[in-house]
Amino acid sequence: MSERVFRLIMGMVLWAILLISTIYQNHTLMIVFCIVLLFEGLTNWRIPTIISNIRYSKKTIKANASKTLLPVALFSDFEAERMMRFIVVIFILISFFSLPDVLWFFPWYVAGMMIVSGISNICPMVMFLRWIGFR
Repeated sequence: MSERVFRLIMGMVLWAILLISTIYQNHTLMIVFCIVLLFEGLTNWRIPTIISNIRYSKKTIKANASKTLLPVALFSDFEAERMMRFIVVIFILISFFSLPDVLWFFPWYVAGMMIVSGISNICPMVMFLRWIGFR
């Protein structure tokens, strides 16, 4: 499973969780979703990598780092996909739990952007994070 497919699945799951949370007023699934993303971000045990290792019985090939904004990248050991998971969790926690009346549309926007980035393989967040120095 590639990161592209995982972003598509993650966006669709987030969209379904938002729909269920809106209908039933139960936020348990959203908390579980955030915990899974935080676990992936903290441990770097990502579901696509684990599935690829099980499926192909070898390590996945990682892309080389492209040119960055900084000559010596400050975050050279931290991957952009990993940081994106943290950013998604922060956006969801702030908009869904802290200010739900004001930012009710933001989790839906994040889910939509995850679906679009999964379909098109163009994720502006990951592109920006790689540009500023993440691997």
